[in-house]
Amino acid sequence: MSEQEQASTSFGGSQAEGEMRATALKNFNQLRLDGELCDVLIQVDGVEFNAHKIVLCGCSSYFRRLFSSVWSPAEKRVYNIPGVSPEMMGLIIEYVYTGSITITEENIQELLVAADYLAVMDVVHACCQFLEDQLCEENCIGIWVFAEFYSFCQLQQKAYLFILNNFEEVVRVSEEFLELSLTQLSSIIEKDNLKVKQEEMLLQAIRRWISHKPNERKEHLPTLLPKVRWRF
Repeated sequence: MSEQEQASTSFGGSQAEGEMRATALKNFNQLRLDGELCDVLIQVDGVEFNAHKIVLCGCSSYFRRLFSSVWSPAEKRVYNIPGVSPEMMGLIIEYVYTGSITITEENIQELLVAADYLAVMDVVHACCQFLEDQLCEENCIGIWVFAEFYSFCQLQQKAYLFILNNFEEVVRVSEEFLELSLTQLSSIIEKDNLKVKQEEMLLQAIRRWISHKPNERKEHLPTLLPKVRWRF
């Protein structure tokens, strides 16, 4: 068999496997919708979701640990899941069975946190990509702070670099800039790769930040001024 024929055979097998998986999920989803052969009932704040353990385990290490725990006998059927809203659980279960999920500006943060909590990593990656695509001068600081808080490291780094590369416009238009902590502001203005045309702009940024809460922040001026690099 030639190399070209071998490559063709390999590709055909992969495509066939994908089609088989899609068909299996479609059949499982229909069983779920019909309430047939379901062996687990997920309860979230009084809302119930019928599902199949094997399907949930296929997309989530959280459910694999939950169902295989020594405290979770094989015959156990009802599980109460804390820390997630019924709306987010519904979206995630829908994704597990269909491979499709609706991500919007309204649900993105809650959905990302829920997907991370439930270890549905495909949804985590999709949500992070959604936020990366939405990065702009108005929201980059909020995304950076959010990603830092929940340890979404790649998203945090992307947002941080966006701030450094667009700092002057961020200071001009972002209300989120005014809510930065002293530590967060310092970590931005002290960077050598911060892009500003003149250091005077950094002084204006510091002044704007202090003026937002002058009684609380004026004492931080001696801390911030030495971080301004006088390159011009």
